[in-house]
Amino acid sequence: MQMAMQEPLNIGFIAGFLEKHGVEVKIIDELAGDNVARELDSFKPDIVGITATTPLAEEAYRNASLCRARGIKTVMGGVHASIMTEEALRYVDIVVVGEGEQAMLEIVLSGANERVVKRPYIKNIDTIPRPAYHLMNMDFYLRVKDRVPYITSIFFAPSGIRLASLLTSRGCPYACTFCHNSWKDIPFRENSAQRVIEDLQYLISRYRIEALFFCDDNLFADKVRLKNICALIKKEGINIPWSCNARANNVDLDTAYIVKDAGCRQLTFGFESGSQKILDILDKRVTVQQAKDAIAICKKAGLLCVSTFMIGNPGETEEDIELTRKFILENSLDCVGIGLTTPYPGTGIWKWCQENKFLPKDVQWSTFLADESPIQVSEYLTAEEVKRWRSKIYLEFAMKGNSFPQLLKMSLPHPLKAIGKALRVFRHLSP
Repeated sequence: MQMAMQEPLNIGFIAGFLEKHGVEVKIIDELAGDNVARELDSFKPDIVGITATTPLAEEAYRNASLCRARGIKTVMGGVHASIMTEEALRYVDIVVVGEGEQAMLEIVLSGANERVVKRPYIKNIDTIPRPAYHLMNMDFYLRVKDRVPYITSIFFAPSGIRLASLLTSRGCPYACTFCHNSWKDIPFRENSAQRVIEDLQYLISRYRIEALFFCDDNLFADKVRLKNICALIKKEGINIPWSCNARANNVDLDTAYIVKDAGCRQLTFGFESGSQKILDILDKRVTVQQAKDAIAICKKAGLLCVSTFMIGNPGETEEDIELTRKFILENSLDCVGIGLTTPYPGTGIWKWCQENKFLPKDVQWSTFLADESPIQVSEYLTAEEVKRWRSKIYLEFAMKGNSFPQLLKMSLPHPLKAIGKALRVFRHLSP
């Protein structure tokens, strides 16, 4: 089972929406340690809604079988079920395609028996209550850095800190070929700056959080709103460190100074590659030079600069990966995450793999992990060759400049996890 890294916010939004309309709700979170069968027998729900990412789809189907065996109407939603609808219908009574709040409310209140339910997206997401954090195991999630020390998106946060996540927008204005935003027919929408501050103040007062991660795909997508959020943080005297995701072509020095003054400590980018050819294949709509400029902006503003990369992309050769390696080693990145390109269903890369017959006959969703995916995506490099490249780059980055002392500092409180991570790196370095 995958290790849970942040609160189940999407299902939390649905739970909060149902509660707003008088529905009694319970969140059963297997990733946080809940025993699903025991909780079902205790709560005795009339309807169960299940969501899962692609790597957890098989476990979601197993839980759906537990529900149906008890005679419970079982609904599944989320990105995986939305695109693999016919597959999901083999395990559940109803599949919700797209956003779930309004659809789930109608299923609960009207007893809808459509097998596939799709309702219009909610245009003003300020009308959706905050996620039902009170139904989540927040003690578990607030200590995420104690459990998973190497998360790139919250690299800035030390162990022992109480950290929560906040999602303040939906969708993305871009459509990279590896992302679910490339096929979802739902526009980009945002919470107002005032709503963001209210949710942040709630987390501070209710859960005594000491740090925050804005898990929006790109908090810099609307810089006017971002500046308003920062102004309200200052006005309300909120003083906690935070991090967020950004895109290289959206960051400028003026805004970087503003977010730093409002408590931001880290920007995380998906630079993906040091090869312009690969960036164009992925439809990133950024340049390698813009990525370099974004790093320089972070350094000038005093922000940590963290980035994720993908190797083993369609059309990628060893020469392209070498460009990524040089980019990582020659620029002032504070932390990197290197994923193996994974063909998630519905994306452009999924279609590429179908056309080139790279997908196995019997797909195992549990293998669709960017950390260990065995699926070949590049026509020039096998999955094992890509893993060796990743291990080589990780090792070189770890030994570079100030990276080793920082890595050692992070590893000391978690010796077993550090040893396990090192062993995985060295295993793939072996020919």
